[in-house]
Amino acid sequence: MGTTVTSRRLAMMLRATLTKDGRAGRALLEWAEEHRAVFWPGLKPRARDGAARKIGWTRLAALAEEMVDDPLPPALAEAVENIAAVLSLSEQDRAVLEAGLALSFHPRIARLRWALEMAHEDMVRIAGMLAGADAVRAGTMVRTSMAVQLGLFEIDMTTGGGVSFQVSWWFESLLARGGHDPERLIEALAGKRQEAALALADFPAMQGDVDFVARLLAGAVETRAAGINILLHGPPGVGKTELARALAAQVGAALFAVGECDSDGTEPRRHERVAALLRAQHALQRDTRALLLFDELEDLIGDASQVAGTNRFANRAGSKIFVNRMLETNRVPVIWTSNAIDNVDSAYLRRMSFVLKLDHPRWAERERVLARMATIEQWPDGDGLAALARQAPETPSVARVAMRAARVAGAAPGDDERVARALVGGLRGQAIVPTEAPARIDLSLFECDPPVAGLVEQWTRSAASGFSVLLAGPPGTGKTQLAGEVADRLGRPLATRRASDLLSKWVGETEANIAAAFREAAAEGSVLFFDEADSLLFDRQTARASWEVTQVNELLTWLDRHPLPVFAATNDQARLDPAALRRFTFKLVLEPLSKASAARAFVRFFGCAAPPGLARLGGLTPGDFAVVARQLKVAGPLSPAALLARLEAELAVKPGGMATIGF
Repeated sequence: MGTTVTSRRLAMMLRATLTKDGRAGRALLEWAEEHRAVFWPGLKPRARDGAARKIGWTRLAALAEEMVDDPLPPALAEAVENIAAVLSLSEQDRAVLEAGLALSFHPRIARLRWALEMAHEDMVRIAGMLAGADAVRAGTMVRTSMAVQLGLFEIDMTTGGGVSFQVSWWFESLLARGGHDPERLIEALAGKRQEAALALADFPAMQGDVDFVARLLAGAVETRAAGINILLHGPPGVGKTELARALAAQVGAALFAVGECDSDGTEPRRHERVAALLRAQHALQRDTRALLLFDELEDLIGDASQVAGTNRFANRAGSKIFVNRMLETNRVPVIWTSNAIDNVDSAYLRRMSFVLKLDHPRWAERERVLARMATIEQWPDGDGLAALARQAPETPSVARVAMRAARVAGAAPGDDERVARALVGGLRGQAIVPTEAPARIDLSLFECDPPVAGLVEQWTRSAASGFSVLLAGPPGTGKTQLAGEVADRLGRPLATRRASDLLSKWVGETEANIAAAFREAAAEGSVLFFDEADSLLFDRQTARASWEVTQVNELLTWLDRHPLPVFAATNDQARLDPAALRRFTFKLVLEPLSKASAARAFVRFFGCAAPPGLARLGGLTPGDFAVVARQLKVAGPLSPAALLARLEAELAVKPGGMATIGF
């Protein structure tokens, strides 16, 4: 091994192994004759008698020793050295690399390779012998070499029964662009270097886990630990790739995205991405501060899916044992991302060093991320995007695209929001209708024991999760508004589900709808709000069919294990199943407004002091004041007396009519 490849070495090797009467032997003689002026510049073409004097088989044996040395051209020799150094190739693998590049690009050796291929020779065996192996081991050495395993060279059968050994098209394209400079070669082999736009502080909801992952990666980089794999998963747009970049920046390591496209910028296939991962591992294994990013873990498993009712997976691409060993032995830590891990084999998950699920960012986080994106894009006005972000948590994931599109279109006011709304609508599969930002509610207007304000503070001051609240009381007491206020303070969207959204006439479909509601809330990081809960959690003793019992059971089961806040509202708490009452962490009864609260509500909604007649009205709720306030948008300003009359009219249409106090 280690012998420098030259034309002389190739000629001597072939002369010793070929026969003069074979097609390959004749091709060798023709090649030698074609290049006699290069290899034997002093060799006379004719004898003394003037007859042409061609190179014959016997004469070639002697002439081969006298051939002018014809090593690799300097640029090709430099490429061999750089590539071998970057990939940390052994002496044997380096020899295969040199032989393969010589057979492809050395001006005279490549000409002989073409002739030998036409003679249907086994070019793998010839490459191995040229690299220094004996005829018996030559083929095996090349096939098991790192150069072949990493996809630098490809082996194939030819139509005439020979075996070709050629530089892969992506590697040839890389070399043609001069990509063997060490720095450029590392990025070409490892993937595009990633730059962070966010910091770990932009992911506060997962701060404890994120901090641990950062410490884990830092330790892996410092100790060169093998088999470190981090899996980030969650729905599209939650920031998995940005978190990977932020983690690398925190650790102080370069992050390279593996196999996102091939050397021509087109979509890679699975085996190309796996080969790219292996190349990147070898290219970076000597780099003490490097990490790899493999976006879309799904590409590694192909179209695998778990067979229902079994632990078996169908349509798995590639070898499971190969992936297992790759995860166990990778020298450079890998951050994997996936939109869903349902179809990821548990054997792969067990080999992950940490699995972190990301949810959509909360409102405060969204606001901070949008501000960061606006700074990066030098975008002056983000108010429209901020308003949309309150309504749609996916907004930050499309913000930069929206800003760039708006800039190209001329940056008219509202263009960024227009683009972002269209993109989010595309992600959701339905249009996002603009809505007014909800006004802050006055928690002092909730008639409840204990006071609502203190409870809301408890639920939101530490971003609490996993609690449930049952809100009971007559219509208009603010049950929906209270759930929305808590969701807004938690920075989470409110996902409202009414009985009509969930109940179905088909057996089993109601339970499926309930399960889907909880799964979607968990995936989107939403606060789940069940309106008309008495239609879903009614007393099972009053059930008339078995499926009515199972729908209650389904909801109770999910309440026990759901990791995020759940609110439920009912106008008739007495109808609820006793077991349902026990499931809720908090149970609040919201009453109509007292005299003092009604007076405060009058000032809050209408901006003027309450008239004396307000004190005689009983049963008013914040909802009644809100209805009259909406009427003012059409009717215009009214006197306090007229406002009082409208409140009386609202009371009159309630069940039971208008109640009076003090008469």
